[in-house]
This record gives sequence, C-alpha cells and structure tokens, in this order.
Amino acid sequence: MKALVTGGAGFIGGHLVEMLVEHGWDVIVFDNFERASLETLKALPPEVELRRIDIRDLESMKRYVNDVDVIFHLAALIDVVESEVKRDEYWDVNVVGTRNILEAALGCGSIVVFASSAAVYGDLDKPAREDLKPSPINFYGLTKLEAEKLCLKYHRKGLRISILRLFNVFGERARGGVVKIFLEKALHGEPLIIYGDGEAVRDFIYVKDVAEAFLRASREEKAFGEVINIGSGKPVKIRELAELVSTLTGVEIKYVKRRSGEILFSLADISKAKNVLNWTPKVRLSEWIESKLK
Repeated sequence: MKALVTGGAGFIGGHLVEMLVEHGWDVIVFDNFERASLETLKALPPEVELRRIDIRDLESMKRYVNDVDVIFHLAALIDVVESEVKRDEYWDVNVVGTRNILEAALGCGSIVVFASSAAVYGDLDKPAREDLKPSPINFYGLTKLEAEKLCLKYHRKGLRISILRLFNVFGERARGGVVKIFLEKALHGEPLIIYGDGEAVRDFIYVKDVAEAFLRASREEKAFGEVINIGSGKPVKIRELAELVSTLTGVEIKYVKRRSGEILFSLADISKAKNVLNWTPKVRLSEWIESKLK
C-alpha cells in the first residue's frame, strides 16, 4: 500500500508517517516546509519520500498521486488567532488546498482521510456528537467546516472519504497547546499561567492514538462519507491540568484575565469512533504527564 501524507512534516502528520512505515506502507510526504517541525523531520524514517509541494498547487500534486492508495490530508494552517488576521491565506490553504486534494484524489481513485477539527463545533455545553449543528466561533473553525462540506460534496461524486474531527492533541514533538506549554514552564521552574478561572474544559487525546484512528479510517468502509470525533471522551479542566503539573513539580499557578474568544467547553462523544472504527484511545493524559515529569 502507498500513502500520501500532506503536512507530514508536522506534529500529527509525522507520527502518522512513522506508524504507516511501521505497518509496511510506502509513504510520500507533501509539505511546503514553511512551518515544518525540525524535530519531526529528524524523526521521519529515511525511506520516506519527501516532496516540497504546496497543496495550493494542484498541477504539482497531480504528478505524484497516480499510484497512491490513500491520501491522509493533514496540511493546514491552524493558529486560531492568526486566522482572524490572515483570512485570505487561511481560506486558500484550508479550503482551496483541500479542494485541490479532493480533485487529485478523484482523478486517481485514492481514498482520503481528512483531518478536521473540534473547532467546527464552537462553544458547547455538552459532549459533542457528530450530528450536532456546527457553530464555529473563529475563522479557523469556519475554514475547517467549509473543507468538510467540500469533502462530503466529493463523496457524493464517488470519492471514498472519511472526516476526523480532532480534539486537543498532545504528545511528543507537539509544537503548541496548553499541555506542552505547562510542561515547558514546569521544567524551567516557571509559574503556570491560567487565563480566567481555570474551569474551561478540554478533551485531550494522545497523538499516537490519533494516528491509529487515521489508519483505521483508511481501511474501514463504514467510515466513508462519515464525520467522526477523535478525542478521549474525558473532560479535563485547565485548572486540574495545572494542579497535576504543579503537584509533580512544585511550580506555582498564576491566574490572569480570561482571553476573549476562548472556548469554555469542548468535549467529544466518541461513541461513533468506537462503533465505526473499532477504535478506543489507549493513553491517558495524567499518566503521560507523570511519565514526562518523573
């Protein structure tokens, strides 16, 4: 089997590439390397074929996809704050770029697994089910929702495609996110900063569990044409996360004014992932943090 991973030089993409190689796949990576992770690039298996290709360039992509069985589409711009000031660029990469991937896949008959985001839901007051009406509160979430709509449109044209809505992904080589920030602060003996009262709820999911979900989605026919949440299904308050890190390291916690536009509740209902993909997360956030701070 041959896979194309767009954004394969990024955090999640890099872990997916490693897992595919471990399972015996031939892998090609498309990345423009403008925001690639040097740490990830060093970790990629040597047999992986790297191509400096921007997903906005359809003609360049078409030259390399003819014999690809599955396209794992993870390339995206993902900074929520930046998305509000660089709307044109975010639209071009996240929406137009996705359309290019779908067009290329339709032409060669590849399966597609698309990385969407919990950001499409916006602020919630209960665990998100996939049939809940999306209501993004930032431009990043809007671009992901528009990309999902394109995916479903191409599915109606005959493309075999699965959409995975990822929640808060953590793990080795992460480049951002509150888990990484808290760990780095703690290891430097610096205080942990909480914006607001710390009662905001997040759903943290380990990166290798996410990679496993992508792999399963590529080979499970029941997943084609479906939107599937990928999270832990376990609510964690930011305050609880900070208290765990503080207890393990002794650093203090500081509370500052809440940032505007901050989502207060984000939690996945993962029943569909369990039923359709026969997938369940294996790594618990608390145990992973303890292993890193021992």
